[in-house]
Amino acid sequence: MTSEPAIELGPDRIIGSYRLVKEIGRGGMGTVYEAEHVVLPRRAAIKVMHADLRKQPGMATRVVQEAGILEDIRHPGIVGVYDCALLPDHRPWIAMELVEGETLAQRLITHGPLSGSDVAKLLSEVADVLASVHAKGVVHRDLKPDNLILTPNDREFPLRVIDWGVARLGPIGKLTLDGLTPGTPIYMSPEQATGRNIAAPCDIYSLGVIAYEALTGHPPFDGRTLAEVVSMHLMSEVAPLRERCGAPKELCELVHRMLAKDPSTRPSAIEIRQLARVVVMELASAYESMEIAGLEKPGARHVAIAAAPTEDAVVVDPEALEFGVTELVPTIRRPRWTPDIGSVPVGPKAACDQVAGEIIAKRR
Repeated sequence: MTSEPAIELGPDRIIGSYRLVKEIGRGGMGTVYEAEHVVLPRRAAIKVMHADLRKQPGMATRVVQEAGILEDIRHPGIVGVYDCALLPDHRPWIAMELVEGETLAQRLITHGPLSGSDVAKLLSEVADVLASVHAKGVVHRDLKPDNLILTPNDREFPLRVIDWGVARLGPIGKLTLDGLTPGTPIYMSPEQATGRNIAAPCDIYSLGVIAYEALTGHPPFDGRTLAEVVSMHLMSEVAPLRERCGAPKELCELVHRMLAKDPSTRPSAIEIRQLARVVVMELASAYESMEIAGLEKPGARHVAIAAAPTEDAVVVDPEALEFGVTELVPTIRRPRWTPDIGSVPVGPKAACDQVAGEIIAKRR
């Protein structure tokens, strides 16, 4: 804790080796700014803890912990860390990779529910990240659409999982304040709501809530008060997905397994990744089959037919070449026209009849 006045932050303020450009986000623990390195041609995202959190014990430690998690877990779905230090007012800050994209929350607001294929891809990608962090004993504890940035133009990985400030580092993570359960109630697992058994299945449940909302446009549980929402997570059963969307049966069953009340029955991140990828491949195969079938009109066949041999080429139907089944037909040259000269007697040649360069028998 400190009683020093907080430093005013804004455009052109220098933090470490970075010059702030503009504010691009604000969360429960800090504000994020776009920044530029003063020497290198590098852009970055600078996250600075809120000034009023300096009075809360352990909050500065959370920010430093987030930097440590991002540095330790090298995965393309997690932003890289460039630097971490303290401001003169003792607020910690992190310089991170600046990611171009939109959050899943923004996508759902602007485009509505996603297709089954898109949700299956989302599950496989987030599960790939979770498989890496869970193997390190890290639990995110606050998975929600706002913390998933979609980066479809990124060749390395199509999304980033952000905001690891409330993550738990296995059994040694004891940073939770008295009376406070980190996380967002709508996406919180039953055991997380009661503050017990915080482990990897908590993230699996939250990801299941995200998938349910992405498919239907609404989370499985929502209420007017925090107590009502928590009670639903603890006691209420989820409405069947098959009644609320047109997603494949296998995908719906996977999401329902992720939303199981008993954490021991939920699939692991590795299993989710594998099953979701199978759904993606099956949907892609079905789509390709429909595309191919859609090219053929009922009762019509596009077959390339070779015409009678002309001078040098075979004529084929242009549409058949592009859409139908083609058959390779050899090009046959038509014999050149030869005049009928009738019967010409052939006899010994006279010397005057010899053609230049012709070899003839020598007379003896």
